[in-house]
Amino acid sequence: MGNENYNDEIDLMKVFGMIKKGFKIFLRLIISVVVFYKKKWILFFILFAIGGVTGFLLDQNQGEKDIHIQEIIIEPKYNSAKYIYDFIEELGNNFQDDNFLKNLGINLDHAKNIKKISIEPVIKGTDVLDNLQERYKNRDFFKDIMTAYEEGKLEEEGFRDFYKHHKLTINFNKKNEYNSKMISSILGYIKSNQYYTEISDLTLKQNKIDIERNKKSLQFIDTYLSNLEKSPLKAENEAIIISSGSELPMVSIASLLQKKELLIELINDQERALILDKEMFSFVDYGDVISKRKKLFNRMMFITPLLLIGLVSLFYFLRYLNAEIKEFVKDE
Repeated sequence: MGNENYNDEIDLMKVFGMIKKGFKIFLRLIISVVVFYKKKWILFFILFAIGGVTGFLLDQNQGEKDIHIQEIIIEPKYNSAKYIYDFIEELGNNFQDDNFLKNLGINLDHAKNIKKISIEPVIKGTDVLDNLQERYKNRDFFKDIMTAYEEGKLEEEGFRDFYKHHKLTINFNKKNEYNSKMISSILGYIKSNQYYTEISDLTLKQNKIDIERNKKSLQFIDTYLSNLEKSPLKAENEAIIISSGSELPMVSIASLLQKKELLIELINDQERALILDKEMFSFVDYGDVISKRKKLFNRMMFITPLLLIGLVSLFYFLRYLNAEIKEFVKDE
């Protein structure tokens, strides 16, 4: 037992000795690196300065320091989303047509300042569900269908018309006083489409007629209920006849109250539509042209000096490694 404990102590001492030796080697290596950079600090300072200046010049030559963007969120009406998307997607090609620019009221030189214009839906799964429920009343199975859909499917072209809001993004090459005017002209031209103008005019005209009818119905119910207050029925659900001399169904006070609530809600929606649905799309957020600093701007001013210092350090390391290998070969 004594010999075994003695051997274990010897092995443990060897392990600690190896760890101590390795730590000394590691510490000596760090000291060597610090001494090396201390001796060569003038060289690396010059490399850092040269790299910083070179990187700064490279950044300057990469283009504008700022990017100029305008973001507008719109709400298409009368199933006009596809038309708006097609118009925006073809806008770049149509800018080559002088007659088209003339109709827009845009100068060719000003149009060249538009770097890119795109439109995308503001994706909300509930918008799709609401749209389906609106089209197909009382069919809850659509919820199960949409749950089974992959998230990427919602971005496909077939769902564009389902979303309420869509974001229009315009990238400009440089800041210009005509940028906002050009976008205003483009959006105005889209709104002037004769087909959708006629649809909106007809829809609003029908809405006005429906509102008057619904208000008369609401007034009739209010008058009838007011008269009932003077001679109330025995029970709320007691059947009443709203007109004599005709074969109208018998209704109760509860159903009249329910009909009144539905009429009020319907009239409110129709009056809201008269204000908000005058054109083929309305603005949810009309953003101004803003300047954003490039996220990666000045990256070369930091990367270039680090790259130069790294390459020189690698050169010295390889030279040192080569000398050590030769020394090792001589010793062998």
